[in-house]
Amino acid sequence: MTQYRRLPQWFLNAALVALLAMLLYPLGFTLWGAFKSDVAFAATRWYPTLPLRVGNVSSAFGSIWRYLLNTVFVAGVGTAGMLLIASLSAFTFARMKFFAKEWLYMLVLALMMIPGALTLVPGYMLYKTFDLLNSYWALILPLVTGGPIFGIFLLRSFFESIPKDYFEAAQMDGAHDFKLYYRIALPLCIPIMGTLAIMQIVGAWNEYLWPMITIADHEKLTIAAGLLISFTGQYTSNMPVTFGGYLVASVPLILLFTFTNRYYVQGLLSTAIKL
Repeated sequence: MTQYRRLPQWFLNAALVALLAMLLYPLGFTLWGAFKSDVAFAATRWYPTLPLRVGNVSSAFGSIWRYLLNTVFVAGVGTAGMLLIASLSAFTFARMKFFAKEWLYMLVLALMMIPGALTLVPGYMLYKTFDLLNSYWALILPLVTGGPIFGIFLLRSFFESIPKDYFEAAQMDGAHDFKLYYRIALPLCIPIMGTLAIMQIVGAWNEYLWPMITIADHEKLTIAAGLLISFTGQYTSNMPVTFGGYLVASVPLILLFTFTNRYYVQGLLSTAIKL
């Protein structure tokens, strides 16, 4: 039998350090680029220099704070609606009996196979028909209607794994279907819903193309599109201010993942076990 030798530990450590450096360097480049003067950035852009110029970040924040608030509002409302629809739909598919349930569930899952680019033009025409263009609804409704599909898939598997004895005991005490949902099923799936919420918020934060297509009023744009609007033309030659905008836009997501990382991993692990 062929013997395979394990790679030396020092080689694995060196490979991990090199990979980590490649992943972190773009963040570092943005970080020290945001605190340089325009002249210093042009002369020594590849490594940090002193003195630090904090005014770049404050100038960038003054340009994009409106887009940050828009993104928080859109992501918050869209995520709440997505979680409500996903959890209710998943509970219905898991615990209710109705005609063609499995066929309907497979149809819902099939929607995940459709590339998002194919829905841009039909989606635009639909929102134009209902006069929703250039409004916050044009940004929120795609999150509420498109986001639940993956959540339905995860939550249905979780709800099916809950012992039926819990629901039968509650039904004997007179609990109706909606009470079974919000008193038994919903509290148990909080970790998974937390994971879905984080994924949805990150997706809404990074969304660029759809706001640029549907929103004409720059005051209603979200952060990804707002960064382009803010730093194209006015700060074309001032890259440190542009990097300051990137840094400010990244801070909320970094803080979110820092404080919710444990719950995010817990939700992924519980989902994997149930699947």
